[in-house]
Amino acid sequence: MADEKSLFRLLKLTFDEKASDLHLKIGKAAAIRVDGHIRHLENFKFNKYDFDRIIEVLLTPDQQDHFSKNREIDFAYSLEGVCRFRVNLYMDLNGAGAVFRVIPYRVMEFDEIGLPLAARRLIEQPNGLILITGPTGAGKTSTMASYLSYVNRMARRHVVTLEDPIEYQFEDNTSFFNQRQVGIDCLSFYDGLLTVLRQDPDIIVVGEMREPETISLTLNAAETGKLVIATLHTSSAVSTAERIVNVFPEARHHQILLQLSMVLRGVVSQTLLPRINGGRVAAFEILLNTSAVRSLIADGKIHMLPSYLETGAESGMTTMEMSLAQLVKDRVVRKEDAYSVAPNPAALRKILNEPPI
Repeated sequence: MADEKSLFRLLKLTFDEKASDLHLKIGKAAAIRVDGHIRHLENFKFNKYDFDRIIEVLLTPDQQDHFSKNREIDFAYSLEGVCRFRVNLYMDLNGAGAVFRVIPYRVMEFDEIGLPLAARRLIEQPNGLILITGPTGAGKTSTMASYLSYVNRMARRHVVTLEDPIEYQFEDNTSFFNQRQVGIDCLSFYDGLLTVLRQDPDIIVVGEMREPETISLTLNAAETGKLVIATLHTSSAVSTAERIVNVFPEARHHQILLQLSMVLRGVVSQTLLPRINGGRVAAFEILLNTSAVRSLIADGKIHMLPSYLETGAESGMTTMEMSLAQLVKDRVVRKEDAYSVAPNPAALRKILNEPPI
């Protein structure tokens, strides 16, 4: 495989096979991830020359310089007429490697994602903070895009996104979009957030909250009357609140808890698991910042949030186990697959009326 046309054929094959990711590394067969499982493609192998060609074709001179210095780079790549890819190019003990994450041009809407009604309504809030959380590959970007697509059809707002890299691209419809790529259009999430309020936004999207400084600026932006949507790599609504607080020194915990209790509108935590009939489906945990939840967060009683999730169905809240149980009962997913991703398998067994192990 010594030319870029072969790479383009492989990228097209990845999309056609409905794979989520393509994996490449020197001297090994390419592999794609379909419905969560790795499948090797023995007909596609790469040597060092092939990877050198890939780097030349896919990266700008500045990006090549960045990769040479840092040994890793994230960027987006568009395959004309097919889809976009989020790409991570890296070095390991075999030499160079790459992972291409498929980003379809078409944004999935709420019904296709299966987003619960209470979670959909969060985007109609005029201000505050919406958090979309879950492990890597859980579909957070797709959920984020579905929110922005809804805004672009149904509202007249100015949306500013800070992303690394830009994945879904939006053309202005009823709303007005400015999408900024970290490392190209601004130096970092922190630097982008420092100036975003001068850009007259109604909605601010933060691709990922990582460092304390970024989290602090995100909370501050949500306090100014803007609606902020951000993602975190956490596995539940409770761990999300804990993560936000614990990145700060203990002396600041009380202040951060008060701030979070006031600006939070809801947490959408999600995971993906295989459907019985092929493809994947999302399960959701939804935490809404009701007055009771607000008081718990402000008082630092985050450990009590699970009990409010379990009893908050009337307001639209749901635990991950309740969502998984419904998918099992509806025969959308296998019971064993639901157990494999359940944060609390014992709670899932109880909902499914199965005896404890």
